[in-house]
Amino acid sequence: MAKKLQKPFGDQFTVMPNGTIKVARQFHSPTDEYHDEKPFDYLAKVDHSLAIKKKKKYKKKLAEQEIELNKLVRKLEESGKALIVVFQGRDGAGKSGATSRIVEALGFDMSIFQGVPIKKPTEEERAHPYLWRFFRNDRMPAKGQMRVFDRSWAERLLVERVKKLAPKEALDASYSEIRTFEWLLEQQGCIVVKFWLDITKDEQWKRFEDRRKNKAWKFTPDDIEAREHWDEYTVCANEMFLRTGTDYAPWYIISSEDKRYSRVSVLETINHELRLALKKVEKAKKLKK
Repeated sequence: MAKKLQKPFGDQFTVMPNGTIKVARQFHSPTDEYHDEKPFDYLAKVDHSLAIKKKKKYKKKLAEQEIELNKLVRKLEESGKALIVVFQGRDGAGKSGATSRIVEALGFDMSIFQGVPIKKPTEEERAHPYLWRFFRNDRMPAKGQMRVFDRSWAERLLVERVKKLAPKEALDASYSEIRTFEWLLEQQGCIVVKFWLDITKDEQWKRFEDRRKNKAWKFTPDDIEAREHWDEYTVCANEMFLRTGTDYAPWYIISSEDKRYSRVSVLETINHELRLALKKVEKAKKLKK
């Protein structure tokens, strides 16, 4: 008799008070097999009208969140925790800008922070399993440290799927492999927060035009190629949220149409996850007494 596959349970998504979409379903096991569950169109639910229009209000809210982030991150070591933040999203959506706000919030303290830009794998990295390279060169944080990945292992479910760089069977298996990988990180004391920054196609083109005129080094043929495959990336992203948005490593989908709103929302969300994790540690300590 064929094995009956169990589907995850929980809401497809929730909307946070700041308008961010959270995908954090519960799986029976991180290793649950791939099944033909139709992906939900999460990206169609993104509200791109969300914005912080007044500069004074933006600066106030940003400063408040930066101060809190600095305080919370410095409690990680005592709590035996580390923080991993992942940025994925549309090209031009502001991943580097969001990272800059985090660095500034931490006072450029490189003893606890490191940004990890993920590019195409080298020949050496291609010779190993795809997750191997994320442990190279101090890419994973020690206790008390924070790492921000500008693109990540999620590229396996995006670029590699769109460009068909691996067999379909191997890519299908990657969903459970990545859930298991993130579960192991969480078990080792890492707080894993994943972001997808989303913009409309029109806004992306405006930003590409600005790059071409003022920041030519940031405008590459890859940007245009990804734009040509916009719909394919939408399908792959929605499936990625569905299959790897877990209670221990959730996806947060944020509109980045307005950069001010996006940057504040990213910090608010990280602070929210940090508070939850640190409260759990404190509760566990009290129960042991």
